Amino acid sequence: MKKYLVIVAAVIMISSLNSFGQKGKELVFGVGGAITSVWIQNQNFYGETEIDYAPKMGYALTLNFGYNFTEKISAITEFQYSMQGQKYEQKKSSSGPNYDTKRDINLQYFNIPVFFKYSFGSSTTKFRVMLGPQFSFLNEATQTYTRDGKTIGTTQTDLNGNTFVTDATNIKNRFENFDIGIAVDLGADIYLSKKFFINAGLRVNYGFKDINDPAYRLKDSSGEYSPSHNAWGGLYFGINYILDVQGYSQRSF
Repeated sequence: MKKYLVIVAAVIMISSLNSFGQKGKELVFGVGGAITSVWIQNQNFYGETEIDYAPKMGYALTLNFGYNFTEKISAITEFQYSMQGQKYEQKKSSSGPNYDTKRDINLQYFNIPVFFKYSFGSSTTKFRVMLGPQFSFLNEATQTYTRDGKTIGTTQTDLNGNTFVTDATNIKNRFENFDIGIAVDLGADIYLSKKFFINAGLRVNYGFKDINDPAYRLKDSSGEYSPSHNAWGGLYFGINYILDVQGYSQRSF
C-alpha cells in the first residue's frame, strides 16, 4: 500500500511539473510541519461504558508543491504524514464507573490536501487563505486501553459475527482505510528574498466519512450508534523556494 501511494504521488508531481512548466509562471517547492490538537468525534467503545474525552496532541510533516498562476491565485498540493487520534480518561466516581479508565487511540495517515490559495498584501508579507479537499490513507491504528492500570480483556462480537478483544493493541482492521475531508489554512507568507519565503498559519481539517469499518459500527451502551469523524487543528510552519519557470525557459545558453 505504501509503495503504491509513493508511486501515485510521484506520478502526480511529474505530471504537474510537465503541465505547469508549459504555463511559464512560478513553481513553489517547500517543506513544513504542524503541531495539532487532534480529535475523533463520536468514536465508539464497542459496547463498553462511555468515558470522557481528554486533550491529545498530534503533528504533521509535509512536502509541498505549488504553482502561482498570478501574484494572488495559486494551487498547492502537499504530501503529508500525520499523527492523529483521541484520548479518553475517566476517574472513579460514586455515580459512575468505580475504576480509573484510560484509552489512547493513535492513527497514522498519509494525506494529500489540494488547496486553492488566495494571497493579498505587500511584496514582503502576504496574507493567505487556502481551502480544498484532503484525501487521507490510513497507515496504522493502535490503542492502549486500561482500567486501574490493567488491560480489561473483554470481548465483543462485530456485525459480521466475529469475536474480537475490546482492548487489543492493533486495531487497524476496525477503521476504514480511506477518508476524505476539507482542509482550511489561514496565515501569512513572509518573503526573505525573491526566491525564499517562510509561512505560518492556522490549519484545520475535518473528515466527512465515518472512519469506523462497517463491521465495527456497533451500538454504544445506550443502544445507539453515531458515525465517527476525524478532526484536527493547529499551527503550521514552512519554508519554500520559488522557481521562475518562465524566466528560466527564456534564458539562452
